[in-house]
Amino acid sequence: MEVAVVLKSDPFSWKAIQAYKIACALSLKSSVYFIALKEGVYFLSDWNPEELEYENFKQYRCDFNNLKVVIEEDDFRIRNLSKGKLWVENGNILFLPEEEIAKILRRCSVVGVW
Repeated sequence: MEVAVVLKSDPFSWKAIQAYKIACALSLKSSVYFIALKEGVYFLSDWNPEELEYENFKQYRCDFNNLKVVIEEDDFRIRNLSKGKLWVENGNILFLPEEEIAKILRRCSVVGVW
């Protein structure tokens, strides 16, 4: 079963952290796409959640063989973010156009949007 967790807003919020937590938990049993769109791309930037008094989600247990992080390439480029400043390891990141992300979403059995 393939699952998509889509983060499109509020990247520095508890909701974004919960979306990632759900994606990590699902990755232990399923193939999961954690998709960052629009403002959600900032979630993957190198920020410190503890400075905002959130738990450090970067330590969550995930199966990175099953978890694929997808970033909408135009949203990333427009916000002038740097690939070198992402906290996710580059081997686990796919930069895809909107059309390819749409194909992923169509084939997933479950899609959650935050």
